[in-house]
Amino acid sequence: MVAMCTTFIVPSVEVVVPFGNPLLLLLVFITVSYAAVVLLSRRWAPFLGRRSAFVAAAATTAVGTVVMPIALGSAGGWLGLGLFVGGALLASFGNALLLIMWGELWSALATGRVGRHLYASYTFAFVLFFLIYWMPAPLAVAATAAMPVASTAILAACRNEPRREPSVIPLDIATVPVRRLLVSIFILSLAWGLSQGVIGSFAVGDADFTAKSLILAGAGIAAITLSMMVSPAPAEALSLYRPVLPAMAVGLVFLLLQPPLYPFLGSGLIIMGIYCLDMLMMLVSTDVAFRGRISVAMSFGLTILVARTGTLFGSIGANGLMGSVFWSEALRTDVLLVTLLALAIIGMLFFTVADVQRLYVTPRAQQVDASLEEKCAAIAKMCHLTNRESEVLVLLARGRSVPYLSEELHIAQGTAKHHVSNIYRKVGVFDRQGLLDTIEQGGVGKPGWDAAER
Repeated sequence: MVAMCTTFIVPSVEVVVPFGNPLLLLLVFITVSYAAVVLLSRRWAPFLGRRSAFVAAAATTAVGTVVMPIALGSAGGWLGLGLFVGGALLASFGNALLLIMWGELWSALATGRVGRHLYASYTFAFVLFFLIYWMPAPLAVAATAAMPVASTAILAACRNEPRREPSVIPLDIATVPVRRLLVSIFILSLAWGLSQGVIGSFAVGDADFTAKSLILAGAGIAAITLSMMVSPAPAEALSLYRPVLPAMAVGLVFLLLQPPLYPFLGSGLIIMGIYCLDMLMMLVSTDVAFRGRISVAMSFGLTILVARTGTLFGSIGANGLMGSVFWSEALRTDVLLVTLLALAIIGMLFFTVADVQRLYVTPRAQQVDASLEEKCAAIAKMCHLTNRESEVLVLLARGRSVPYLSEELHIAQGTAKHHVSNIYRKVGVFDRQGLLDTIEQGGVGKPGWDAAER
């Protein structure tokens, strides 16, 4: 966020790069870096188990963050370009590696609050951004370079957090519409890159346009974070999905008003929507890796790579349009209308609530002949549920509601919801129906999987 939205890390004009847009060049390096990490994951994943990965992530990101601004003070030309390219490559690779390592941790955490923690972390990121945004440039660069080091240290400290066991009922990857979902993510990211490039034309003459847009986006994410904390929902994936398309669509509508009414409102809502999509991808792709027993770096990394590629293509398209002789306010309106139409089609046909739910569906199998208590006990043992969670599991299996759990176990309703979300998380299901389907099968996985594999 700091690199893309400030001028003391990456210049917003062609100060350093003799040809092309430096922001666009950075996007290219970011996309290439995710591709490189995905390829490396085939041999080196999981990265969390390698101390060298921690050192590489922190060092490359920090060094690259310092080198890029040095290019601003250089003599320009090929020296400046060389410094900028070197710094951008280091920072991009370190950033990609660090984020995928966080994804490996999220996939394994036993808590049912991962979605809420993601929202809280993004809210905190906005706070950090504005603290740095208003700092003097040398101090801001130092603070930005220190952040990946701090993030890596926190990640290392979190490795001993409670982990969930491999999924009781594994996800059949063949039933997941992977291609359709990845194409949807690509188109949404393409719309984001295209709209953000076009939105730049609204910012002419408004030096605070970016800051106002980010304040609105941060406030929106903070409001969602607060609502999730006050009234948590066991199905966190849906809470992450719901704001994505409405926020982006309403943002585009604000920009299409003639004359535009406070364009930063539209920009801020679009930013909020795409950040919510980022969080959704982080949670769902790591859950799919957990349920499908595949590499997190491959699942999560591939999803992020598709998203960043879409953003890059959209940004290239916007850059080409705005630099052409055909650019006009009428063409800008047409681009925004087409983008809005694409969002509507994706939301109605290709990336719906039902599609998100399908990623957590438990496959049906022949009923196992065992008592309800035996089935629940088998699942509790396999998933390492606590004694209290085991009690809650039996009551859920009998169709009891959260108020009933609260009264029966003499606990607060918030505590009961927390136990339910933890059970969903550890078992690897999305909702009550998925849990009941898993209980019905007695926690029996795919044939041929022994205890060591589980």
